[in-house]
Amino acid sequence: MKKNLIVLLVCMIFFTGCSSLCITSNAMSSDESIVQAYTVSLEKSNLRTYIDVYESQLLYMEIGRTAVEFFIYNFQTGENQSVGHVSDFALKGRSNVMIDDILYFYISTYSDNDMKNVLHAVDFSEMKMTPISENLYLQKLIPVVEMNNQIIALQGNALSDGSMDTFLETITKDGDFKQIRMDSSKVYSTSAECNIIYIDSDNEYLYVLERAKNNSDTQYFLNKYDLDFICVGTIDITSIFRDYEITDNIGGFYAFNNYFCITDYSGVSIICKYTDKEIEMLLCEANLEYIPNSNNKTGYELFYLRNTNNIYRLNKQTGALEIQNYSMENEQFVIRCVLSYDNMLMISKYSLSETDTKDKLYLVPFTDNSLSN
Repeated sequence: MKKNLIVLLVCMIFFTGCSSLCITSNAMSSDESIVQAYTVSLEKSNLRTYIDVYESQLLYMEIGRTAVEFFIYNFQTGENQSVGHVSDFALKGRSNVMIDDILYFYISTYSDNDMKNVLHAVDFSEMKMTPISENLYLQKLIPVVEMNNQIIALQGNALSDGSMDTFLETITKDGDFKQIRMDSSKVYSTSAECNIIYIDSDNEYLYVLERAKNNSDTQYFLNKYDLDFICVGTIDITSIFRDYEITDNIGGFYAFNNYFCITDYSGVSIICKYTDKEIEMLLCEANLEYIPNSNNKTGYELFYLRNTNNIYRLNKQTGALEIQNYSMENEQFVIRCVLSYDNMLMISKYSLSETDTKDKLYLVPFTDNSLSN
């Protein structure tokens, strides 16, 4: 892969463009499919967040004094367009979901003495951002997934005793919603208090990370539900939480095939392979981030190590983990964020040098052998 990547970068044709993002280079590979790669330079900003990629378009947001502005940058054309803004911004949801060419995610905003949660839709074809529905649930940083062409959100409210009542909400693209409550106690055959911690979906099954608490005894389960929200499998993963001292504060949860990844709030990620009888820990690493891909047609899942140039590839068939250094053309730049769509990687990098005021974004192709050593 190193040789192919070097050829790809050497072949870059340099030019400058006049837009709010300074385009610095454009490259075309010699592959018969004519897959293009692009490099863009931006001014450094700690107030910019990269949200997701659709084909060659990147959605990101910039935090201003009174509002948050959302932009779509097109790597192919060099156009950078504002698609919406949100006033009184507080928090963005932990995850996004792509249905066709529309991306959905929650934003929490300040509203009088409360915080309002608003589901937004960003249409990459129409280049606009629209609010779909809103609520005043206590749950913030709301995760969303897709299943059966619907949006599923993890919601929650406080009960009178101070405990958290969690439930799922299905939302259509038109904003119609319905609450889904699953009696997990029947799954565990226990009278313990059960709560949903996190959700993920491969669009065929819903994977739910749940906690069952009975006085001082707490257990954690990974449950698998079908399209009718019937539990078709459960595995006790309490040992993972205890062995690695994971608390209920989960920063990320992802499930695929017989694998799952949990990221705690300290930034430590654990990748595990499981069967009905046992759990095998494949990797435990600080600053390891999962790379979401709403149109993943490969046999792999990808992860990156923040502040390095390393990307991991997990083979979902064999469980093999491979690592590749993506230093690109300059070792002084390290990875800030990686996003993915189909067979493309969007890699955001920043300079370790305090005198360098630029960040660099790369849109490069990923193939089955592109991360091979």
